[in-house]
Amino acid sequence: MIRLDRVSKSFGSVEALQDVSLTVAAGEFVAIVGASGCGKSTLLRLVAGLVPTTAGRVVLGGTAVTEPRADTAMVFQAATLLPWADVLRNVTFPLRLMRKAKGKMLGDTEARARALLATAGLAGFEHRLPRELSGGMQQRVAICRALLQDPRVLLMDEPFGALDALTREEMSLELLRIWQGREMAVVFVTHSIPEAVLLADRVVVMSPRPGRIAEIIEVGLPRPRSFEQEGSPAFQRAAQRIRALIYGGRVAHAA
Repeated sequence: MIRLDRVSKSFGSVEALQDVSLTVAAGEFVAIVGASGCGKSTLLRLVAGLVPTTAGRVVLGGTAVTEPRADTAMVFQAATLLPWADVLRNVTFPLRLMRKAKGKMLGDTEARARALLATAGLAGFEHRLPRELSGGMQQRVAICRALLQDPRVLLMDEPFGALDALTREEMSLELLRIWQGREMAVVFVTHSIPEAVLLADRVVVMSPRPGRIAEIIEVGLPRPRSFEQEGSPAFQRAAQRIRALIYGGRVAHAA
């Protein structure tokens, strides 16, 4: 589904990524971790077609990525909601635009949006404006908006960072439930090693800038996933290896 061929990206004299090659299959969940400034978010923006590569190429579904695509959705670190639109219109806005442009009816879009909002704990908030929501609630709206598009590729840049601990856990499992059984490839950037291991099939560990792939960890935990697996030897081995790669072994024994 996604292929990066020896991709590098520079911003002026700053080299953010260097010679990154990676493939992500349809239906695969890949997490990306690494120290701040290692190019994780830049990698997502390259796959999304928001910025061009300096060298190498990004291929999605056999076609080179040169601009944003309708079959790719992205959730940013901060919710990017329309301040004048209520929650329901924010969630349905991208599909309304696409279907209006194609002359298609909305069909069950609103019903699906309401169902997603209920799953995210936002039932009853459909007609609230963004300024009436907490930061965490706004981010849940942004996640629902991305999922409503039923994308082939879902790119997530620290999507749960603004949520409280309990809601973050709930949304992690809900994301897995929605993704399970779909052909949707997910690339998920996080600073949380336990979150990466819990969610992903593989965890890509990036080196400090310029970002390169230090190692790709196969998680190997059975699905469906649950928080009870955090105590398993396989979970602990994966988390310890990731910590050793990121911190150079300084805290590996504390994993």
